[in-house]
Amino acid sequence: MTTFSDRFRVRKPVEILSMEDKTAIHEAALEVMETVGIRIHSKSARDALKNAGALVDEATAVVKFPKHVTNSLMASVPEKIVLAGREKEYDLPMDGRHCFYTTDGCGISVWENETQSRRLAVLQDIRDSARMADYLPYCSIYEPTVVPSDVPEDSHVIVAMKEAFDISRKHILSESTSHPDEARTQIRMASEIVGGIDELRKRHIMSAMVCTMSPLTLDGNATEAGMVWADAHVPVCITGMAMAGVSSPATLAGNIVVNHAETMSLACAIQARSKGAPAMYGSVLSNVDPRTGAIMLASPEGILLCIMAHEMAKHVKMPSACGGLGSNSKVPGMESCIENSLVALGSTLFAQEVNNGLGLLDCSTVLSYEQMVIDNDIVGRALVFGREIPVTKETLHLDLIKEVGILGMGKKKGNFLGERATMQEVRQFFRSDVLASEPFDQWVAKGRKSEVAAAKEKADWILKNHEPEMLDRDISARLAQIVKGASK
Repeated sequence: MTTFSDRFRVRKPVEILSMEDKTAIHEAALEVMETVGIRIHSKSARDALKNAGALVDEATAVVKFPKHVTNSLMASVPEKIVLAGREKEYDLPMDGRHCFYTTDGCGISVWENETQSRRLAVLQDIRDSARMADYLPYCSIYEPTVVPSDVPEDSHVIVAMKEAFDISRKHILSESTSHPDEARTQIRMASEIVGGIDELRKRHIMSAMVCTMSPLTLDGNATEAGMVWADAHVPVCITGMAMAGVSSPATLAGNIVVNHAETMSLACAIQARSKGAPAMYGSVLSNVDPRTGAIMLASPEGILLCIMAHEMAKHVKMPSACGGLGSNSKVPGMESCIENSLVALGSTLFAQEVNNGLGLLDCSTVLSYEQMVIDNDIVGRALVFGREIPVTKETLHLDLIKEVGILGMGKKKGNFLGERATMQEVRQFFRSDVLASEPFDQWVAKGRKSEVAAAKEKADWILKNHEPEMLDRDISARLAQIVKGASK
């Protein structure tokens, strides 16, 4: 019997970095950590690392990592974890042979296709995008997609997470946690759902993103939140975002050295705080546009950087959450499809384990419901390329080929269409919800719909008809009280 996670299983990945390349990058990062150090603005992290043998300069907040300390701490990061759903049906094994996709949480605006304009995101967009994500078959993880403008700044993270817990049965990823109190509140909510903090330490129904600051810096409040996540064994997605040519060297290799050093420094801090706490090597890397200074998330260089970061994650035996969709395109259309298709195809061929960005445009700042549908289609196609291809007696169909024979000759006249096996097997072919496959005359008769118009129609249908299996009412009420108390 197949499971939800089976649709995301991919074959053994290809690689672009040799062992010599990865070793050279790793050794360079270790040297940076030992000689230059990492500026860590979290006292809790500095204290934990000092106890583990790191060299801490409290006057500058710079921590230097002797190589043996880094190696010892990195050895205790779990190599494999399971990102759990509210229901076990949606559990996601992080084992190096699956490729999962999540929404992203950076949106401040929403694209309105009817008026061809943008509006500010609101809380209803969290609810609607969560419903969409619950429905779409190739969305594996839901991350609250926008910063709702109608919710106070100091509570929007926990309010959005409450909506996510209520609506989505899939794994929930928290983004933008900027204070340890926010982390504590989210842990209380997740604990209510699974039956207590001890159960949460075993069943990871949520994970949390903590970003580094390039070059070679860890933010104070975000890292303090990381220490809270570590105490509860909530998986921390360590997200480096070094931009080649601005916050890292302009070479791909130099960018990865900076990112690798930052990522390992936070992983070490997490292990120094709570040995064995789960962490993911997450990277959303980019290069600068030399003409404008703008970030280029979905550039060819950006795609390569995320693939290289993924391979460095596997080099240090960490689960990987490197890269994802998130086109530079300002509107749904050709550019977003080209860029996101290349990203998704690469992620399946290289087995990048968690990839974010479904549905967001303009460097992950604009939510588009049409793009969510289009990206779901893109991911579904990419996963076909990444699947294992069984070559067995059953799939070779030698007996059937002999029986059907040559075109136009014999009893079956060389036609496989009427065979029972064909009827069963064609159901496994990928079918698009967006792109037209019917003949031209039929497409014209249906109104000559563009891909974006078809995606808009599908998104409207989902929001009108899909009714998620909501969280238990009593648990939801307890979550509401937690949010109310925290907001005060």
